[in-house]
Amino acid sequence: MALVFLTSACANDTNTADTQDMHIEPYRVALEELISIDTALNANMEYISLVNEAIALEDSEREVIESYLKQQYNVPIYNYTHEQLLEQKYAEQGGTKLKGILLTIEKYKQSNDPNEITLEVSKYRANEGAIALEMILTYQEGQWGISDYVSERES
Repeated sequence: MALVFLTSACANDTNTADTQDMHIEPYRVALEELISIDTALNANMEYISLVNEAIALEDSEREVIESYLKQQYNVPIYNYTHEQLLEQKYAEQGGTKLKGILLTIEKYKQSNDPNEITLEVSKYRANEGAIALEMILTYQEGQWGISDYVSERES
């Protein structure tokens, strides 16, 4: 079990940007944790492709998450599916191993507790390099963090 907490910017000031940060912070926390697991999949990554199948985000919210990832990892951020990455030639020559990582937010479930959500997320690099997790995120003491996760798939 991992416990990760990221603080949101300007927690003392309540304005639109802060409200937006609080709305997207659990997704950012989940993606950061996902990237930190099985770091061999991140080796020499040339990009991150982020696919959201589960949650409705405004374009501005998606841009905040993408900007964060770009700043953290210094690679371009795309929104291509696995098939699109292959079509765009973002895979190794003649193969299906990606030159970067594909992050997918697969499922979202709101708990009865408004301070707890469950996300299913995955990271893919190749058939022999992928991981999927079900994460429980909780909001405590002004921060979103991962309280528990279970490995759904790993190769």
